[in-house]
Amino acid sequence: MREVLPLSGFGDETMSDIVKQIAQRLRVADGRCPNGHSLMTKEKTLDGQPAIKLRVTFGGHTGTIYLNPFYGKFEYESDIQLERGAVVDLSCPTCGVSLKVDDYCNICNIPMFAVHLPDGGQVEACPTVGCHKHSLTIVDFDQQLERMYVDEETKVQM
Repeated sequence: MREVLPLSGFGDETMSDIVKQIAQRLRVADGRCPNGHSLMTKEKTLDGQPAIKLRVTFGGHTGTIYLNPFYGKFEYESDIQLERGAVVDLSCPTCGVSLKVDDYCNICNIPMFAVHLPDGGQVEACPTVGCHKHSLTIVDFDQQLERMYVDEETKVQM
């Protein structure tokens, strides 16, 4: 008979609960546009960490939006009014390149946007305000894990 030992620190939670807890410990520490410009800023923090800074366009207005760097956290701050359900255009605040990618949100049926990670990984999300569709792609899993785990007492970073 094979015995399955529970993961340390997770108690009686289901695998789905464990995956959610692990995902909420991941944060983007080095997000970039397709041209390689950093999208991280120390001028604004969310959950105590540097936010992801993007240029946002909606309804003829252009401004700045700061996204929470923790994977699975959908809080943001913007200097222009955004309506729930609105589809926004997102671009690099340094060079203006669009962050749209070829993958589509299977909920809203519109192109997703991506924040590029080191070594070819990326976080994709739907640009519809209020849609929580997102995904994480890690190309070199071993290198990403090495970079993500800071130590046992801190949150994981990407």
